[in-house]
Amino acid sequence: MKRIALAVALAVFLVPQAYAGPWLKSLATAQQKAKASNQLIFVDMFADWCGWCHRMEQEVFPSQTFQNATDDLVLLRLNTEDGADGSKLAQKFQVTSLPTFLLITPDLTIAGIIRGYAPPNDFVKSVKEAETRYTDFSQRVKQEPTFAKDYQKRLDLAREFTQRFALPQSETRFKALSAEQGVPPAIRDQAYYELAVSQIMQRKIDAAIKTVNAFSKVQNQGEAYERSRLLLGQAYMEQGNLLGAVNELRKFKKSFPNSKLIGNVDMILPDLERRLNGKTN
Repeated sequence: MKRIALAVALAVFLVPQAYAGPWLKSLATAQQKAKASNQLIFVDMFADWCGWCHRMEQEVFPSQTFQNATDDLVLLRLNTEDGADGSKLAQKFQVTSLPTFLLITPDLTIAGIIRGYAPPNDFVKSVKEAETRYTDFSQRVKQEPTFAKDYQKRLDLAREFTQRFALPQSETRFKALSAEQGVPPAIRDQAYYELAVSQIMQRKIDAAIKTVNAFSKVQNQGEAYERSRLLLGQAYMEQGNLLGAVNELRKFKKSFPNSKLIGNVDMILPDLERRLNGKTN
C-alpha cells in the first residue's frame, strides 16, 4: 500500500512538471527566444475560470503527441485576465472566447489562431495546418515582386496582412494600390477602404479620416465608398466626436437611401442621437 501511495504521489507531482517545464510566462522573453532561434511562438491564452482550458492542460499539453509537434515552437502561457501581457495580447488580437491558441511571429504577426478544445491528435493537426498556411503566406510574400501587375493578387495579399494583424505591412500595400497608376478602379476603391480600416485598427484615426476624404475625391459611389463613409462615422466616434458621427450617418441616409448598409445606420444612429442629446442638454 505504501508503494502504491508513493507511486500516486509521484504521478501527481510529475504531471504538472511535464506540463510546466518548457512554458514561458513573459511575452518579451518568448519574443527574444523565438527571434534568436527563428521559431514561431505558441501561445496558450487561458483564464482560471475556463474549464476547457484546464482540460487542455491536463489532457493535451502533457501528451507526447503535443510535445513532439511543438518541439520547434516557443511555448508561452498567458492569462487573459492578468492585467499585463495576457490582457494586452487578448485585446490586440480580439480574443473573445477561451480556450484560444495563437501562433505568432517574434514581431507579433499572426501565423495561426486555433479556438476551442480538441483531443491531442486533432489539436496537433490544427496546429500543423496553421503552420502550413503560414508557410504558404510567407512564400507568397517572397514572390510578391513577380506579380506586380496582378492587382487582385496584390489586394488579396494586403488583406491577409490585415487578417494576420501585420498592420504596418498591410497599410503600405493598400497605400500603393490606392495611388498607383494603372490599378483598376474597383481594386483601387477597395484599397482605399481597407487602408482606412488598417489605420483605424492601428489607432491612426486622423490618418483614416484623411484616407476617406482622399477617397471621396476620386469616387462617390459603390459599396467600397459607402463602407468608407460608415467608417468615417466610426472614426469620429473613436475621437469622441459624437456630433461629427451623427452628421456623417445622417448624411449617409440622405445620400444613399437604397444602400444595403442602411440597416447598419438605423441600428447605430438612434443611440448616438440619444447620447448626443444627453450630452448637450
